[in-house]
Amino acid sequence: MACLDFDASKVRKRMFLIRSRARNLDFVKKEKRKYVEWVDKVLLQSNKCLGLDYLRVAYYLDNFYADEIDEWLQHAFARRVQRLELDLFPDDGPPSSRESYTFHYELFCLSSGKSQPGYSEIHHHAQIGFKSLGALSLKSLNVTGGVLEFFLINCPFLERLVVEASSVLINLRVCGPSIALKYLEVCCCLKLQSIIVSDTNLVSLTTTAAHHLVLQNVPMLVNVWVSGDSLNLVRDVTSWLSCCLSKLEVLTLRADEFQVSQEKGIVHELPQLTNLKEFVLIAFASKDDSLIGFTSLIRASPNLEKFVLKLESWWNDMVRGDRKLKKAASFPLQHLKVVELLGYYGRRSELELVEYFLENAIVLEKLIIDPRDPGNVTWPKTRKERKQEMKEEKLARNCAKQQLEGLIPSHIEFSIL
Repeated sequence: MACLDFDASKVRKRMFLIRSRARNLDFVKKEKRKYVEWVDKVLLQSNKCLGLDYLRVAYYLDNFYADEIDEWLQHAFARRVQRLELDLFPDDGPPSSRESYTFHYELFCLSSGKSQPGYSEIHHHAQIGFKSLGALSLKSLNVTGGVLEFFLINCPFLERLVVEASSVLINLRVCGPSIALKYLEVCCCLKLQSIIVSDTNLVSLTTTAAHHLVLQNVPMLVNVWVSGDSLNLVRDVTSWLSCCLSKLEVLTLRADEFQVSQEKGIVHELPQLTNLKEFVLIAFASKDDSLIGFTSLIRASPNLEKFVLKLESWWNDMVRGDRKLKKAASFPLQHLKVVELLGYYGRRSELELVEYFLENAIVLEKLIIDPRDPGNVTWPKTRKERKQEMKEEKLARNCAKQQLEGLIPSHIEFSIL
C-alpha cells in the first residue's frame, strides 16, 4: 500500500521567518500554488488501483482551495485510505480574509452534481472507501460534530480521531459500544461546549478544560491529557474523571496560568490516584517561584513510578539567586523510579525540588535534567534568536552541573541533556 506525505515544513519555516509582510504575502502566494500543483501531479500520476495506507496534507491552505482539497479527499477515499491527516496551519501563514476550509461528508455520501471526467466513478468508490479509515486527523480547518459523528458511526475501523482548531465544532457525542474509537484528541476548538463519551472502549483522551465533559462507562480509559485554567483545572478534572480516577495510569495536566509558587488549590484538591504510574505536569515558571507545592501532587499518587515536570518560561523572566533553600514535608515515595525536569534554569526553586526527590524517592533510578524550554523547542527562529537561545541553554546546563553533580548518588543514573 502507498504512503503519501506532502510535507512542506522547510517552506513553512522560511515563510515564518520572512519579517516583511509584503515579501511574505508574495512568497506565500507562489508557494501555495506550487504546493497545490505538487499534490495534484503526484495524485494524478499515482496508481489509482493501489490501496492508500496514509495521506498527509500539511500546508497553509484556506477555503479558496476547497475544490482541490475536495478532489484530493475523493481520490484518497476511492483508494480506501486507512490513515488521513489534514493540517492546514492557519497560525503559520499570513493573515487571510478567506474562511478556513470546511470538511463535509456530503462529498462522500451524497450526489453533488459535478460532471468532471471520471468523477462518477471516483465518487462511487469514495462512498465506499471512507469506511476503511482507521485514523483521522483534522487540524486548522472547520468540521462540525455531525460530520465527526457520521464518521464514527460509519467507519468500523476508526480507532484514532484528532480534531484541532475547528471554529464550528460545538458539541461532540462519542456514544455506543459499536464505535471502535480508542484515541480521541480535541483541542483549541474555541466554540466547543460539550463532549459526551459513553459506553465505549476509549483508551486515551486529550482535551481542554474550557468545555463540559461527560464520561460514562469508559472502563478502558487509562490515559488522560487535560489543559486549562489553573483555578478550576483540578476541580473540573476530578469531577469529569470520577468514574475512572482509580483506573488512570497516565495523567497529564497543563495549567496555562498556574503560578508555581501557589500551594493552595491545584496541589491540595487532587484525590488519591491509586493506579497512576506516570504523572506529567506542565506549568509556567516565573522568577524564582518555589516548586515545593508540586510535591502534594506526587503524594496523591502512592504508586507513581515516573514524574515529569515541564516548566515553560521566558528566559528574561527567570532569576538565579542565592536565597535559603526551602524544605518540603518528608514523605517516602515507595515506587518513584524516574524523574524528569524540563526547562531547568538553575534557580534555587529547581534545586529544592531535586533535593526533595533525592531525600524521599527511596528507589529512584534515573534523574534527567533538560535546560531547553519545552514550550519553545520546535518554534521557528531567526539565526540571532537561536544563537541567544543556545547561549541561555549552555548557561543553564553549566548551572545544573555545578549544582547537582556532587549531590547525585552513584547508583542513580543522572543525565543533563
